[in-house]
Amino acid sequence: MKKCYLLLSIPMLMLSCTNDFDESTPKQEEKANVISNKATNSVSINLNNIVTELVTTYKLAYGTNSNNTLSQKIALLEKVSNENVKFAEIKPADFNVPSEDEAKKFIVNYDVEYNRLNTSTKVKTYFNAILEAESNTNLIDLLSVVAADDQLTINEKNLLSFTLNSLNDNNDNGDHHWKRRMIVAATLGFEKSSANAVFNVAIVEIN
Repeated sequence: MKKCYLLLSIPMLMLSCTNDFDESTPKQEEKANVISNKATNSVSINLNNIVTELVTTYKLAYGTNSNNTLSQKIALLEKVSNENVKFAEIKPADFNVPSEDEAKKFIVNYDVEYNRLNTSTKVKTYFNAILEAESNTNLIDLLSVVAADDQLTINEKNLLSFTLNSLNDNNDNGDHHWKRRMIVAATLGFEKSSANAVFNVAIVEIN
């Protein structure tokens, strides 16, 4: 599948290894959009690329129609992520993969969790617009609007951009269930770290 990342005027979705939703200081928020390679201190990483790498490697190693349980899939994906250099760059020291119960929030109970998301009213408005979008063209238009919205924080733009690009990568054409899974997975992930957001979305894609 040909993938076109919809970055537009939004800076590439490059996030720090710190908790991306901690906006306690302006300096931390300013740095939330960029992550440096530990070895060179200069290479930035695109989160959607990492999701693609994890999912592709997982499917090549373990197949696409596995009978593995959710818990087993999490363990196998963790093994894949441990061997991915780019994922290591965004993984904080205290990183933990989600438990099966945590993963079920965005795999099974996404409708309930969507209504519980701890986001600003502005972000929730965009999420609702994503649910109403009927095609990827509408998602592209939303990216443009997000980029120009000065009322959004950098972290909120990162969350929305990552979510929109994740949906675009999968050629979503209006499946509300799929969209809610992605939205909940990304949002709950970013509450911990960008690495958790990447891992959560990858889980959605392999299920």
